[in-house]
Amino acid sequence: MSAAQRLFVGYGTSILTVGFVLGTVLGMLRRNTPSIPNLATAHIETLMQAALHLGLAFAVGAAQFDSSAATWGAALLVTGSAMQAVGVTLNWVTRAEDQFAQRPPGFVVNSTATFVIWPGLLITAWGILTGL
Repeated sequence: MSAAQRLFVGYGTSILTVGFVLGTVLGMLRRNTPSIPNLATAHIETLMQAALHLGLAFAVGAAQFDSSAATWGAALLVTGSAMQAVGVTLNWVTRAEDQFAQRPPGFVVNSTATFVIWPGLLITAWGILTGL
């Protein structure tokens, strides 16, 4: 298994666990409170990230994209994704109703994550697509 695959599998498995923890918290809180949209968003976001990163681990291996570029791409994607997960969770913790209107800390983290995710995505996509 390449370093990029290890990063994707490690993060994918870790964020899957976070997603289930957030889902458990959501289920426990929803028994006594009305809808909690930001927590539901954090729960879904982390579960989607898990599937995405585990899928990328497979794709990187299938395309035999095993180089320092692959590792950099994976590291940037994992870092940016972790920032997204933190940002969406911060929106729940700070009770932000509209992150675009209110600009809470979660919005700042989410916005900054874009500048980390895009380079990682471009490197990873390029490596996978040229390896097919």
